[in-house]
Amino acid sequence: MADRKEKSILDTPEGIGMSFEQLTFDTDGNYLPPAYMPTNSPNEKEHTDEPTAEDPLKPESKPKVRRRILTLELPVFLIFLSILLSGPVMLNQELYQTCVAVYHYNETECEPLRGIIPKTEEAKAIENQLQPYVARITMTTSMLHNVWPGILVLFVGPWSDKFGRRPVLLVSFTAVFIGHIITTILVTFSKALALNPWFYLLGGLPATIVGGNCAMTTIVFCYISDISSMENKPKRMFLVDMAMGLGVVLGNVLSSYLLRRTSVAIVCATSATLVLIGLMYILFFIDESLDTKKTTLSHKAKSFFDFGLIKDLVKTCVAKRPNYGRAIIGCTISVLMVTSFIMHGEQGVFYLFLRSKFNVTLQQFTYFVATLITIKMVGCVIAFVVFRKFFKLPYSTIAMMGLAGCVLDHLTRGLAQEFWQMYMASSFGLMSGITVPMLQAIVALAVPSNELGKIYSLVSCAQTMSPLLSAPLYTFIYNKTLNFYPGFFNFITTGLYLECFCVMILINYYERRVTKRVKATEAKNAEKETSENNPTA
Repeated sequence: MADRKEKSILDTPEGIGMSFEQLTFDTDGNYLPPAYMPTNSPNEKEHTDEPTAEDPLKPESKPKVRRRILTLELPVFLIFLSILLSGPVMLNQELYQTCVAVYHYNETECEPLRGIIPKTEEAKAIENQLQPYVARITMTTSMLHNVWPGILVLFVGPWSDKFGRRPVLLVSFTAVFIGHIITTILVTFSKALALNPWFYLLGGLPATIVGGNCAMTTIVFCYISDISSMENKPKRMFLVDMAMGLGVVLGNVLSSYLLRRTSVAIVCATSATLVLIGLMYILFFIDESLDTKKTTLSHKAKSFFDFGLIKDLVKTCVAKRPNYGRAIIGCTISVLMVTSFIMHGEQGVFYLFLRSKFNVTLQQFTYFVATLITIKMVGCVIAFVVFRKFFKLPYSTIAMMGLAGCVLDHLTRGLAQEFWQMYMASSFGLMSGITVPMLQAIVALAVPSNELGKIYSLVSCAQTMSPLLSAPLYTFIYNKTLNFYPGFFNFITTGLYLECFCVMILINYYERRVTKRVKATEAKNAEKETSENNPTA
């Protein structure tokens, strides 16, 4: 019987601690979940007693672990590699097309804007004129690609809980592939025509229609949670984050090299090929992670926009849970929202800031981003191995370390006067990359697998809607400060990370109170058991 149990657990390397406290086992050697996790199986009845310090978060269920040898790390790596391979190149292409098609400069004057060669003084003056226009394009792109996906993801998560994760993954990868093909065609036509850069927004429409990266990443983390045992959930999510980071690093490093030796159209076609490989991998090697009922395609489609799913989502997210469970989940989601707000806000102006402040080329930018991501990946490994595995620090404490690194990183960026100081700032943010994986682990441990899609849908919706405010805010601040202090937006980011740090202090406080309560209850029960066994004492 024990052998069967071991075979049902996903075969991964030795896991690290999963609870907020040290792992515990019963007398039979079975793993005991932390106070935050449900302990009842799906077949057990819901108990109606008042929650105590020993009660887990509700609703009561225990995810069924399904063995999977092949998982999503490879397709996730490929799709992020494709996005970062073409992303910086297309931003430079927008600058170039704005110069040629909108402001009607000749190709020789606009050539430095491709980012391959350093800018001349004349090119600097031209780019300062173009940047506000391009910033509006990136702002519109960010808003367009996030508003509808933010709404759609509210249905995607609950729908996938009912009908499975695999269909969403297949549709998402197919849409991204079609988008890269459209972009390749547009870039090819722009060689012969003075194509307005606003047309490049068409390349993102297929992915936007089906939920974009928002829906894809939501389902990826749901899938990983479905197939992972309780002990290995944070580790598997960490590996997915590492796959994303590796894709980002290689994409940034290879994009400038590929552009120098080929063309923008070849770069976009290469991105499309990478996504196609990931799509084929999912189609042939990835099975469904949930036990779903077989039904017709028309029934699945009709059930997608079921507002009853939204009602269930709201009930799940606001359900009262013992041991400060609802407060911990709410605070964690709020921190994820603010970090997403910052990311989407900086996305449209950071490269423009580096070009304006330090006159960087595309190759210098991609090297910097690759170095930045590598530093964060190393910091993640250090945090996981040293602070979690050996020192058994709570997830919230490690997340606080990451947020402290974010504060130092962006404060130094705002004060930087030389480009090498940007690298120094990145070293201060060594552990900044660990924050989001730790927050995801807290959420994954707090709810059962059959409700994780609902929670992640709410998180993704809030994160995806953030560009509605952050993109206009950061674009407005950047355009207003461009001529005298283009890095001013970094101080806004610093203040937001300080706010997140304060919220994490509150989460840590709740966790410590629960831990203290559990220990007190265990001590009381042990004392009671001792007195019963020794009545003459």
